[in-house]
Amino acid sequence: MPSGRLIPAVIAAVLFPAPALAGAPGFFVGLDASVGTVSGSSNTTDGGAPFAGGGVVRNVDFGTATGFGGHVGYRFNAAVSAFVSYRRLSSDVRWDADFPLAGVASSFRGKAVAHAVTANIGYDLAISDAVTARAAAGAGLTFNVLSDVVETDQGSGLFLADVARRTRTKPMAQLSLGIEHRISPGVAAGLTASASYGGGFETGDTRVGNLGVTDINPYRIGHIWRTGLAASVRFRF
Repeated sequence: MPSGRLIPAVIAAVLFPAPALAGAPGFFVGLDASVGTVSGSSNTTDGGAPFAGGGVVRNVDFGTATGFGGHVGYRFNAAVSAFVSYRRLSSDVRWDADFPLAGVASSFRGKAVAHAVTANIGYDLAISDAVTARAAAGAGLTFNVLSDVVETDQGSGLFLADVARRTRTKPMAQLSLGIEHRISPGVAAGLTASASYGGGFETGDTRVGNLGVTDINPYRIGHIWRTGLAASVRFRF
């Protein structure tokens, strides 16, 4: 028959399990939300309707990027882990285009969304029993969507056309560095800074507006660099 001391000990072990080793092998999943910057440029010199002589793109500017995502992975030992991540990143984008042959200029505003899927390797360094520094590198694909693009006359601001959307699939690479704090045996909160390169965006090849439905040469924005700061929560099993 169990002693009077054993029963309370069993109950305590069930309700308050001993902390797991921070670097113990096992699966994990996580969620994150981020904010950051985006930069890009364009070498488009023939955008828009061909009869207008081709639009020369300038003044490419992105707004603040916000994102959310998740990851799932496996820890092999105290230092090394591998995981697959998904992140949706969204920002406003604007640019101008000059049409030298026609002597006019247009302004464009739209939405740039990236759906990034990467495979990553992480390396951890324990700072204390509860705090870990983490570095990670990843590569994969990003599905870049340029949508809701509206063209207006640069001088008057009058509406000219809605430009068709397009999705481009591009390779991407990312580096990150962060810190994680274990708040319970199976839960940790983290803060991570990252930098990534993600290909480019492109409009569709039609516009609908003051000239009806017309074919155009796409406007392209490339060399997309992103920096971000993400807050995350991770669950270990």
